[in-house]
Amino acid sequence: MNQPRDELIRDLVDDLQPVRWPGRVVHWLLAWLLFAVVSSAGALAATGPFRDGAFRALSAVPAFAVETAVAALAVTLLARATLVSSVPGAGKPRGSLSWPVVILAVWVGFYVVGFWFPAHPVSNLGHRDHCLAQTQLIALVNLGPLLWITRRLAPLWPRLTGALAGAAAAAVPAAAMQFACMYDPGHILLFHLAPVAVTAVIGAALGPTLLTRRAWTVTSS
Repeated sequence: MNQPRDELIRDLVDDLQPVRWPGRVVHWLLAWLLFAVVSSAGALAATGPFRDGAFRALSAVPAFAVETAVAALAVTLLARATLVSSVPGAGKPRGSLSWPVVILAVWVGFYVVGFWFPAHPVSNLGHRDHCLAQTQLIALVNLGPLLWITRRLAPLWPRLTGALAGAAAAAVPAAAMQFACMYDPGHILLFHLAPVAVTAVIGAALGPTLLTRRAWTVTSS
């Protein structure tokens, strides 16, 4: 065995660290969801009041409650898919994408259908002048810890993992904004949900740099 290969093996062994829960992502998922929900709600509360009657509408308007449940499920599935894509041996990433994509599409579908049949009474009540910027900034705050978590795992598809992380990070404030800003399907699509796509692109761009482990080069003799 040549010298560079010996050094490579020693370096790899030195970098090994014990893994407490190999292959498990539930604890990471719950920890990140707690952080993202609390930070998003806290940021929105600090920048303005929530829409009057928004939380009462969950019981008064069943369709809005269903929409909110779908949004929460989309957030959870996107975050879980992010973490699963970072675990080697968990299967091909396509297998973990089906349900997040379907549920995200259903969530968006509420607002497309809402042009004709809104799930909640449409009004300007609660309108925030800077809801787009707020949603985007909160999404970036949420993105950092999720990328840090995935880097601690072993993402084999860093661009895909980064895109999923970005979508999940922005989906949290997008869902929370439904209680803080006006309810209008067109407004929601342009100002609350657009950051989901934007942050997914940002995550995909950052993934190869932030989620790729140090490259090793072996020189053969």
